[in-house]
Amino acid sequence: MLKSLNIKNFILIEDVTLDFTCGFNVLCGETGAGKSIIIKALDCVLGAKMAKEVILDSTKPCTIEAVFENGGVETTVSRELSSQSKFRLNGILSSIDEIKDIRESLVDIHSQHQTYSYISPKHHINLLDNYIIKKTPEFSDLLSVYKSNYLELKAIEKKLLDLKENFQNNEKEIDFLTFQLKELDEAGIKENEEDELQSELDILSNVQELKEGSYSAYYALYGDNQSIVEALGKIKYTISSLSELDKNLKESESTLFDAFENLKETANFLKDYSYNLELNPQRLDELNERISLIQKLKRKYGQDLDTKRDEIEKRLNELTNSENSIEEVQKKYKELQQTINMLAQKIEEYRIKNAEILSKLILENLKNLELKQAQFEISITPTKINELGQNNVEFLIATNKNQSLAPMSKIASGGEISRVMLALKTVFANTDNVQTVVFDEIDTGISGITSNAVAASMLELAKTTQIICITHQPIICAKADNFIWISKEHKDKTNIKAEVLNNDSRLNALAQLAGGEISEKSLEFAKTLL
Repeated sequence: MLKSLNIKNFILIEDVTLDFTCGFNVLCGETGAGKSIIIKALDCVLGAKMAKEVILDSTKPCTIEAVFENGGVETTVSRELSSQSKFRLNGILSSIDEIKDIRESLVDIHSQHQTYSYISPKHHINLLDNYIIKKTPEFSDLLSVYKSNYLELKAIEKKLLDLKENFQNNEKEIDFLTFQLKELDEAGIKENEEDELQSELDILSNVQELKEGSYSAYYALYGDNQSIVEALGKIKYTISSLSELDKNLKESESTLFDAFENLKETANFLKDYSYNLELNPQRLDELNERISLIQKLKRKYGQDLDTKRDEIEKRLNELTNSENSIEEVQKKYKELQQTINMLAQKIEEYRIKNAEILSKLILENLKNLELKQAQFEISITPTKINELGQNNVEFLIATNKNQSLAPMSKIASGGEISRVMLALKTVFANTDNVQTVVFDEIDTGISGITSNAVAASMLELAKTTQIICITHQPIICAKADNFIWISKEHKDKTNIKAEVLNNDSRLNALAQLAGGEISEKSLEFAKTLL
């Protein structure tokens, strides 16, 4: 709850401290006394926009400090505005985002003219779900499981779209790679084939020269009696005879023998080589064509055709296998869709069942607030599966007889809006986590018996939530646990003051509110109220 609020140098306030109690607090005073300025200060210390024009004395900073208490633990939020705006949380400098984060659990400020979450249809589904969770905690687990599955479904949906898009983009690449692989496979290039073919081509291109040259060499070596082999044979015979006379010639004899045999063998090889060489124009054309093909492929794919073929095959497999990946993801997507549809159906069943119960509770509170002809219904309609399920939830109301149900935002009367808001707040008091609810002139447009009903409803709400209410209604003020009178003091300059009223001072204030002045009649009426 809000324990105290200190405001310095803010608009018309020099220095004022307001102390609040748990239960029902009212801020009351004459019209224009500055009650809404105090609520504005509370709004600003909790992160609302704050312009430098709010500083009363420009030579000093404007400071606002709010102290909250929950379970004996105090939380202090302060804001200072001078050349710049500074927030502190328990004395430590904080960002505006940090302050706004904790605001949601500290204070809910409702003013007549601001867009309120209870009126906006986008919040209705959360209000209904929070009500169900309070009654049935396992519903929270159901929502969490659903949300987790839904987010996974959206991630898979994106992945599936990416896979399909990539696969479509890769179809041309697949065709091209398939063509390349086929071209290389059909060529069937073997390792070192080009070198071997080039060697064969060199021979066939020079066959006549090779034939004539090799035969000429054969003839010189072993062709007639004047050949080298014949001459060497005679020398070998002579040295062999002489080695019988001198053993030192044995080594020379052996060398000559080897040379003779080698030359004879070489001569025979050259003869056969020359005889076997033939001109083959057809084979020559085949070799030129094959070498030309290999060189063309190397220019196209690079010198290492085997490595290039492996690379093409690997990439082709990757692209082709992506189609299998799409099928697997599609299967997972369908399974998740089935799970989500089942969970969404269960969530819808909870909502339909509890919407009927909640509608009756809200309607009961509306009638207690003198909206006797009111109708209220929580409409649940189907919608496309989303993060919250498959339902649109909207609060519909009719406040007058023979009036059709319509969205709450269509309510025209300010007094009706105030009472509808109070009815909702009373019902949802146990499901909201907020500690303090501030109503800025919720009594607008009401009087008499309706004021009494509003006061009774706020008293009921104050049993579980601290209520701070700005009001001009003496009937409502009389019910307050803490009565704070706001007034303007006019001396050298105008200044706003705040005073907690007790006993006689409260009686006089109620009399003044009721009659416009303090008289015997207004005092008697005030005593009746008290």
